[in-house]
Amino acid sequence: MGRTNKERILDYLWSILPGVATNSQIGAATGIKSHQQVYLLTQQLLHAGRIQDEQRAREWVFWASESLAIQLASPGPAPRRGLSLRAAKELTPQAFEELARQVMSEHFGVPLTSGEVPGVPKRFDPVSSDGNIVGDAKYFTLVRGQRLPPAKFSVIAEHVWLLEKTGAPITFLVFGNDRRVPVLWLKRYSSLVSDVVFYLLADNGTLEHLAVPERSLSASASRETQ
Repeated sequence: MGRTNKERILDYLWSILPGVATNSQIGAATGIKSHQQVYLLTQQLLHAGRIQDEQRAREWVFWASESLAIQLASPGPAPRRGLSLRAAKELTPQAFEELARQVMSEHFGVPLTSGEVPGVPKRFDPVSSDGNIVGDAKYFTLVRGQRLPPAKFSVIAEHVWLLEKTGAPITFLVFGNDRRVPVLWLKRYSSLVSDVVFYLLADNGTLEHLAVPERSLSASASRETQ
């Protein structure tokens, strides 16, 4: 029986100890062509405690855990789709914030960490060291999965306002769990957004830019010409 891709990643990282490797290097060394699959598998191994990671310069690097007890446990095959979806539902807001920091760091090509911006009494989730990139992560869902969440809509509006007050050239909100929340907010209140960009981050690390609805853009342009 052939080894799984997860086992190939572990074998490679174990073979290069005490060296480290990026997702791209792992993919090249193991023959896994899909960068997204490599990313997903390293995240699963991280959550299982099988490997460790660290951000160096503009990239994340990974290395195998040197604990013999951990290494002797088989990582097993990749989870079936049903199991993956169930695990995604159990992702905590704190875990989502950590995932968002890593993905957005890779997206912008600079390290982002939790921090504050002078003049704004708020600790943002992902912030660049020079303060030019500021964002926040929200793991929201509809009320009981069906009704509009007015309290959460107010939270989004508050964070848009706070991000605008930072004066950073790049500001964003990254959402997880239920895409309907940010999409519905943009449909109703996109006229309140100036330069704050909305993103949707899936639990597997896939990032999607949520565009402002064209109807809102047209209405905004109409108001400006009046």
